[in-house]
Amino acid sequence: HGNMLLGPTAYELKDKEDTSVRAEGLAELREGAKRLVPSLEITDVIRVFAGLRAGGFLHDFIIEAPAKYWGFINLAGIESPGMASSPAIAEYVENLVREQGLELRKKKDWNPIRVGRPDFSELSPEEQAILIEKDPRYGRIVCRCETVTEGEIVAEIHSPVPARTYDALKRRTWLGTGRCQGGFDTPRVIEILSRELGIPPTEVIKESWGSNFLTRPTKDVPEGG
Repeated sequence: HGNMLLGPTAYELKDKEDTSVRAEGLAELREGAKRLVPSLEITDVIRVFAGLRAGGFLHDFIIEAPAKYWGFINLAGIESPGMASSPAIAEYVENLVREQGLELRKKKDWNPIRVGRPDFSELSPEEQAILIEKDPRYGRIVCRCETVTEGEIVAEIHSPVPARTYDALKRRTWLGTGRCQGGFDTPRVIEILSRELGIPPTEVIKESWGSNFLTRPTKDVPEGG
């Protein structure tokens, strides 16, 4: 639906677990966004959130192999532009590993090209029909707000780096980020995760251990009932 992200702000905090959202931060975002889009209505905001990152007082990357701890490499204070710098950081760390005397062997069967899964909402109606014919799960819309299908969810659960929680699937597919904020899709996603991972629904978690959606059955149903 054309949802957009506004932000972020950046504040230095003393509490490493403080993920509160502050009124002054929201005001800063609102004023900055209105300079770009004067017609923007803050009442249309679906959700606000905050996160933490371990910054350094030097305001520079700390990438080093401490002489005191062989085999350990520090990558700390990775702030902006950390993502853009990641390829160069990887090459630098490769050299650090080599300097420590570790042997680096390239895998003969390594394939650096990963074929991504289809993005159903971006396909033409004709392409969608062909995909559904090959795999009917792509014809079952689980998240209506963002048009995410069961096929896409299952593909991410079984990808080389599997998405095994609700929030992991949310980051991969964008499900649960629309107007209803997961109100429609959550029960179905729990069902799919339970089925694909071979675990009870009560063991499906939102993000980290202890964030279970369900704790126990609300009623017992006799077999065959």
